[in-house]
Amino acid sequence: MKKRRNFRKIKKKSFIGILFKYCLYLFISGIIAIGCIFLYFSRDLPDLNNLKTEIRSPGVTIQTYDGNIIGSYGDLYEDLVKVESLPKYVPIAFMAIEDKRFFQHFGIDFIGFIRAIYQNYISHRVVQGGSTITQQLAKNILITEGVVTHYDRSIKRKIKELLLAFWLEHRFTKSEIMMMYLNRVYFGAGTYGIDAASRKYFNKPAVKLSIFESAILAGLLKAPTKYNPSNHPNYAYERAMIVLKAMEEQGYIKSAQEIEKKQSKAALENNKNPKQNYMYFCDYAYDQAKKILGEIEDDIIVVTTLNESKQQAAEKAVNYYLQNEGNNYKFTQASFICLGRDGTIQALIGGNGYSATQFNRAIQANRLPGSAFKIFIYGAALEYGYQLNDMISDEPVEIAGWKPKNYKWKTRGKLSVLEGFTYSVNAVSIRLAQSIGLNRVAKFARKLGIADVSVHDMSVALGTTPVTLKDLTAAYTSFMDGLPIWPYCITEIRTKHGKILFQKHKENMIPVLDNETLDSCRSLLHNVIKHGTGRAANVNDYIFGKTGTNGDSDAWFVSFYDPKLNPKEGFSLGVWIGNDLEKQKMASNSTGGRIPTRIAKMFFEDIFNKNKTTKEKPEENTPSQKNLGALLDL
Repeated sequence: MKKRRNFRKIKKKSFIGILFKYCLYLFISGIIAIGCIFLYFSRDLPDLNNLKTEIRSPGVTIQTYDGNIIGSYGDLYEDLVKVESLPKYVPIAFMAIEDKRFFQHFGIDFIGFIRAIYQNYISHRVVQGGSTITQQLAKNILITEGVVTHYDRSIKRKIKELLLAFWLEHRFTKSEIMMMYLNRVYFGAGTYGIDAASRKYFNKPAVKLSIFESAILAGLLKAPTKYNPSNHPNYAYERAMIVLKAMEEQGYIKSAQEIEKKQSKAALENNKNPKQNYMYFCDYAYDQAKKILGEIEDDIIVVTTLNESKQQAAEKAVNYYLQNEGNNYKFTQASFICLGRDGTIQALIGGNGYSATQFNRAIQANRLPGSAFKIFIYGAALEYGYQLNDMISDEPVEIAGWKPKNYKWKTRGKLSVLEGFTYSVNAVSIRLAQSIGLNRVAKFARKLGIADVSVHDMSVALGTTPVTLKDLTAAYTSFMDGLPIWPYCITEIRTKHGKILFQKHKENMIPVLDNETLDSCRSLLHNVIKHGTGRAANVNDYIFGKTGTNGDSDAWFVSFYDPKLNPKEGFSLGVWIGNDLEKQKMASNSTGGRIPTRIAKMFFEDIFNKNKTTKEKPEENTPSQKNLGALLDL
């Protein structure tokens, strides 16, 4: 019996020893296998001593002449910001929502990972992520260094990410990891890094961020497009409140509600209006910058001529009439441009909403100007020798079977040149063109920037030469001083570090109109506002302009304000309304003397009364009133 017991003990010890030995072998083999896997996948991990700072397209920042940022292109970066220089609540906001155990884990938060799996399971959808800030940084580095692609979702990529996260934790302090993370992470709209995002969304450096602004940026990372505070302020606000509540629950702040009351409105005040219509101007400025510089190789700042006061006044007027009269007059689009007397583009609207279409109708659309073109017929005639009081027959004209009519005009027999222009009588314009010849008309228009005027088609006298709103408005601007006007929107281009790449210098222009012709043309344009088809825009004695209508397709008003006491305040404007599709016609009474002139009137009044906001619809010359000026325009 004793021998049997001893045998059993020996057998038991032998079995345990063998089991231990096999377990040890398996453990060592597992370690070796894991080590081999790590070595295999770590072969092409980036060298942390020589990281690429960026792989991106150069950033282009568009700003107004007084420094307000209104648009950006490419990828925007700023200089590195140290965590120590930021307010304490900035990194805390990111930890609270992205990685609350940041200081407890070694690159991978197994507790957070398990919690995320459980929450996603019970919710039957992904509601939490398990990646730590270190893992997110590792992923960013792998993508930036070209080791993996942004769309790579393979196990191989995840292993590389984990390995690099371990290595980052071993190599750098938590503060250094947070600094690299905040300076590399993507915040949407081509913006990388906390400082670039702060300047993009709040127009301030990151060191001046408030708690609520920090929460907005931290919340932005989940979905940069959805929570963009410029485009979706309501979503950004809701997400920021989630971040603040997380900070409160983790003991970083006392009350999320108190912070919300104090700072939320101020933080989103500048972003509640996304300024989408500014983008028509920004796109044009960006294109002009590329033409000036050729290939853009460095981050640049483009200083433009945009006047935000005039831009906002233009948007208010255009939007008002699109919303309130668009259905009545059957137009769906409107464009607007405002030029300084030297050609600076101060306001620009390219259509009914940039988000719907980026086609810029003020710059790119060639449309028929109708009677707005007649100033070139009359100007050429006056230059040829006609006088304002010369009498011209207003009897209907017939040319080779072509019988143009006068819109709502009863023949009087004869009219002076001044009256013919004031009431936009077609017969007078045609007879003047016949008298002087279309070659002279084309030459006169060309001096003012309108090219390609046909010299073989008498319908030119009624405005059948396609023009853009920009070019037509620039030509009218020439009647302020008799100088050729070439619209421009950029005054300076410089690098981020202040190196000047381009500056717009004042040019000594030679007048293209003699004083007598200029004065006579100004009399024509002034009389239209006082007594003719442009009376709806008659807000003071210094307004000049002309209406134009192309059947049921286009309605125009081009004008300028030229005060005697302070000529520097002078500016011009052009308004067009219509539809993109030629077959989609406006109402038959949608003339230039109706909606376009009223848009201009609202704009003028807003500019002339900067401290007064017009909330009610203008009472004088409303579209429902039937006045002679509104009915006579072609």
